[in-house]
Amino acid sequence: ATPEPPIKPRLGELTVTDATPDSLSLSWTVPEGQFDHFLVQYRNGDGQPKAVRVPGHEDGVTISGLEPDHKYKMNLYGFHGGQRVGPMSVIGVTAAEEETPSPTEPSTEAPEPPEEPLLGELTVTGSSPDSLSLSWTVPQGRFDSFTVQYKDRDGRPQVVRVGGEESEVTVGGLEPGRKYKMHLYGLHEGRRVGPVSAVGVTAPADEAEATQAVPTATPEPPIKPRLGELTVTDATPDSLSLSWTVPEGQFDHFLV
Repeated sequence: ATPEPPIKPRLGELTVTDATPDSLSLSWTVPEGQFDHFLVQYRNGDGQPKAVRVPGHEDGVTISGLEPDHKYKMNLYGFHGGQRVGPMSVIGVTAAEEETPSPTEPSTEAPEPPEEPLLGELTVTGSSPDSLSLSWTVPQGRFDSFTVQYKDRDGRPQVVRVGGEESEVTVGGLEPGRKYKMHLYGLHEGRRVGPVSAVGVTAPADEAEATQAVPTATPEPPIKPRLGELTVTDATPDSLSLSWTVPEGQFDHFLV
């Protein structure tokens, strides 16, 4: 087979992601291929050309040593195999220099942005033949709501929703003497955080009640398990969350 020619890299979008009185932060995309290195060119306050070289594996840079409250035109070039691609250009304006307030003036500092909420630990705090009690911590921020996800005895996913002000819940309708893996997600402004997970085992059913309920029942032969559907339920830049169903029976373990 003839090897395919290498993909010729191309530049995508160039954006200004942050501005301070003496710097501008830039970010760019490379939708295809990879460059050997990049070059950011601009003119300083005196109109003299400046250039900043950036390695090819980077996709952003902070240009410092700029003048406050000044407009700069930033030009980005990509270099590949000795050839120059570009430029992509963007206009950025540095932030105005903040005046130091006098002791008698009230502070005019902007309020800090709200903290991003974090999930702490999920713990099983109690069990009965048909329920598990869960408790969790939120070391930072606050969530709008929570969801607890687990699979029932038939392998079907189940979801329990909990208010954001709560830090514990009792999940009922479970089977006695059975192991459950509980996953807790936090929801904040439409985004899902987590999961944190814990394994709990429900208490065994009372032997006297079991005997009274089915005094002469013949044990049914075990059901041969089978796999149902496999779906991707969530994606982050470095992970994929999978979920599957077992419509019949139970497996000893799974392998992904």
